[in-house]
Amino acid sequence: IMSWQAYADQITNAGIQHSALYGLDGSGQWAKSASNPGTAAEATKMIAHMNSKGTARISYGGKDYITLRNDGNVLYGKLGAGGITAAKSGKCLIVGVYDQNSQPGQCNNVVEGLASYLTDNGY
Repeated sequence: IMSWQAYADQITNAGIQHSALYGLDGSGQWAKSASNPGTAAEATKMIAHMNSKGTARISYGGKDYITLRNDGNVLYGKLGAGGITAAKSGKCLIVGVYDQNSQPGQCNNVVEGLASYLTDNGY
């Protein structure tokens, strides 16, 4: 397993604007991209929102996203030309925020792929 920061960097290196990993157990931020304004407190609320399969707007990085999909393990949110993808692995929440320069599907693939990889490796 690489350092947690390397996983956050892997997401932004794929063209996604912001990334972060947070513990599902309340351990807070594991890693995030340098310019990411999102907070561990927002991630805690997002985890609760996902656990309840909520459909209300979700805040991250001080922005409110419309919930497009929330099945409890994966969340898609939209704001203008950008959006957010959040996916749970066994032990953490992976968040990717994209802007108009990347496609939603690209963000979904990178974030959900990392969640699957970490789950397969015991995280």
